[in-house]
Amino acid sequence: MKLNISVSPATLLLLFCMIATTPPGQLCACLLAALLHELGHIAAAKLLGINLAGMKLDVLGARLNTAGKLYSYSSVILLCLAGPMTNLLCFALAFPFSGVHSAVYEFCYSSLSLCVLNLIPVQGFDGGRILHGILAGFLPPNPAERICTALSFASILTLWLLSVWLLLRTSGALTLFVFSCCLFGMLFI
Repeated sequence: MKLNISVSPATLLLLFCMIATTPPGQLCACLLAALLHELGHIAAAKLLGINLAGMKLDVLGARLNTAGKLYSYSSVILLCLAGPMTNLLCFALAFPFSGVHSAVYEFCYSSLSLCVLNLIPVQGFDGGRILHGILAGFLPPNPAERICTALSFASILTLWLLSVWLLLRTSGALTLFVFSCCLFGMLFI
């Protein structure tokens, strides 16, 4: 399977900022968790017989593009669940060893965080696609799309409010604040 990969300039800038500001162990753990997440999607696509045309890396993560025909909602749901479930499995397998070395702890934390973040029902995330697949199986396209948009907005607003609270309470979570602002801007403006 040949997979064309494209990277946006903003992603390269974000990666440079991450390299410049993130401790090496934490950065490696995060990138490994993200790589395994995407490999989970690719493995599921192969098992489900879904042909992939390419992958685009942008500031919100990686997006796999399917080739050719439209697939059933159940196939899309399984494909979207594969990445977060891979992260959850990695967390479960590595957690017993998280006290052994800080790199294993960072990997556990990164894997679990990536799993939870991707299951938030935001359009463009795995959770948003899963929700859309479930709703589209029961509702006409327009109501399903409106519900997904409303839940995306509510989820991003909640994430932003959490980041503001954490920022004011702990003087931390600047990354979460910037991420939630970018997410809101990219999806709704």
